[in-house]
Amino acid sequence: MLIMVIFDFNKLRSWIVMKNSKKLIAVLIVGIMLIGLCSFAVGCLPMTTGGAETADSSVEQAEEATGFAAIFTQYGTWIWLAILVVAFYFLLIRPQRMRTKKSQELMSNLSRGDEVVTAGGFHGRIKDIRDDAIVITIAAGVDVKINKASVSKKVSAQK
Repeated sequence: MLIMVIFDFNKLRSWIVMKNSKKLIAVLIVGIMLIGLCSFAVGCLPMTTGGAETADSSVEQAEEATGFAAIFTQYGTWIWLAILVVAFYFLLIRPQRMRTKKSQELMSNLSRGDEVVTAGGFHGRIKDIRDDAIVITIAAGVDVKINKASVSKKVSAQK
């Protein structure tokens, strides 16, 4: 029974590492951000020492903050805004830029005779390349004119 549990754990670990490493990193980043947000929220709660406090004593306590608490008192909002901007960059903007760059590279490297797959799922060989369109042959005597942007990938010759 214990061996079966260890085997399943190893199988799960290898599946997570190989198949979902990007998702795992995203979940870890979001988890760290949530932990930080919770710790920041707890740090913003008022500290009460007992009975009736006056407004003057709470002002004195706020002035006594030193070190890390003092930094969060002054710049806490800006720090969290910067963390959100960095998270948006790594989770949304950077992956989209990489996809766009890869797509543009694919379109610029198309040449006559390449086998391609379109976004609609047609497989064909490039017959002619124009400015923003290409003509592909999908069967003997069947030529189709499509936009360059609709080419999803090149098919490598499998020998």
